[in-house]
Amino acid sequence: MNRFLFSTLFCCALLLLWTAVGLGGTFDERLWERYAEINISANRTNGDLAGVYLIPQHLGDMTTKPPFADLRVVTDRKEEVAWQIIEKRHRKQQEEIPHQMQNLSLTEKGETWLELLIDKPGITVNAVEIITPNTDFFHQVQVLGSADGKNWNIVRRDGVIFSITKMEQLYLTRITFPQISFRYIALRINNNDARPLTISDVKVLQESVRPEQTYVINGNIEKSEINPSRKESSLIVCMNTVFPVDRLMINTAERNFQRLVEVQVKGNTGDWERWARGIIFNFNTATMHESKLAIDIPSVATRKFRLVFKNLDSPPLSINNVTGKGYERLLVFKNSAQKMYLFWGNPIAQQPQYDLSGVITKQNLDIPIASLGQAFPNSKFAGNNARLPFTERYKHLLYIFVMSGIAALLFLQYLVFRRIEK
Repeated sequence: MNRFLFSTLFCCALLLLWTAVGLGGTFDERLWERYAEINISANRTNGDLAGVYLIPQHLGDMTTKPPFADLRVVTDRKEEVAWQIIEKRHRKQQEEIPHQMQNLSLTEKGETWLELLIDKPGITVNAVEIITPNTDFFHQVQVLGSADGKNWNIVRRDGVIFSITKMEQLYLTRITFPQISFRYIALRINNNDARPLTISDVKVLQESVRPEQTYVINGNIEKSEINPSRKESSLIVCMNTVFPVDRLMINTAERNFQRLVEVQVKGNTGDWERWARGIIFNFNTATMHESKLAIDIPSVATRKFRLVFKNLDSPPLSINNVTGKGYERLLVFKNSAQKMYLFWGNPIAQQPQYDLSGVITKQNLDIPIASLGQAFPNSKFAGNNARLPFTERYKHLLYIFVMSGIAALLFLQYLVFRRIEK
C-alpha cells in the first residue's frame, strides 16, 4: 500500500511540474499577433542603449491596458531584452530675475502704470507674472521696455490677465513676450473704469521650454446633443486609431468665449465616466489676444470620447472638429548582437518589470535611434485559445486527472478496509 501511495504522489508531482513548465516565463511567440524587425546600426556593441519611436502608423490600435504592456523586444534566439519607455513631453524651466519696483501709480487715463528695474544689466527675460489677491477681474495689459527708463518701446500690446470664478476658477496673470534685454520693464494695465488691481508683487522670469514631440490622431464627430434643462451641449468623438492620447484639441471659429468642458470615456460597464475636465477660452479683440483650446487629460487609449460643454446661459459653441495629440514615446532598450524584433498584440500580457530604469537618465538621453521595419502578422500565432489558462485549454485532461485521483483514493480506501477486516 505504501508503494502504491508513493507512486500516486509521484505521478501527481510530475503532472504539476509539466504544467509549470508549460506556464513558464520564457517568451512564447505563439501568444503575440504582430511583429516587426528593429533596424539598428551594425557598429553598436552588445549592451549599448538604443531607441525606437512608437507611433500609431507603425503599431496600429492598442489592445492592452495599460497601453504598451504587451511590447516585447526579442532576439532571434527568443531572448527577451529589457526596455523602458520615455515620453517626449515638454519640459519648462524658469528663473526668477532679481529686480526692484520703481513706480506703481495711476495715469491720467486711469491706467495702472508699473515700472520695474532689473538689478543686473544684460539679463534677458521673456515673461512677467502679476501677484494679486483680487478675483473677478479682466484687464488688457501692454508690456514695454526701455534702456534708460525714459524712452519706451512696446514689447507686447495685446496681453491680458483675468480671474473668472464662474463654474471653475479660470486664472491667468502671466504674460509672455519675445526675449528682451531692456534694463527697465513697464506694464500698462487698462482698468476700463473698473477698480484698479491690488498688486502685491511682480515676478520677472526667464523661461525656457524644451519642445514637446507629439503625434496627431484625427477624430470624427459622430453625434451632438443639446440639453437646455442642464444648460449644456455634448459631442461624441470617434478617433481614427486607438492609441494613447494626452491632449484634446478643439477647433472652433468662434471668438470671445469661455467654457468648462468635461471629458468622458466609457468605463468597464459601458457607461460614460468622467476622465478629465478643463476650461477652454478665446479672447480676441483689437486690444487683446489670448486663447486656450486644448484640454490636457491623463493618457488614455480609447476609440471614443464624449465632450460635455457647460454653456450656462450662452448659446452652444459651433465645433468644427476635435483631434487628439499624444506625446511621442521612445522605446529604449539594450542592443544585442543578434537580430532584434518588436512583438505586440497580446491583450492579456502583463507589464514587464525590468531593471533598466535605473540606468537611463531621462533628462539627457543621447542614444542612436533605430527604425522599425514593416509590421507582419505572426505566422506562429496560435489564436486566442492559446491565451486561455491551462485549466481552460485542457479541460478534458483536468477532468481525467481529477477522476483518476478520485479512483485512486477510492481504491486506497478499499485496501485500508480490507486490511482492517483481516
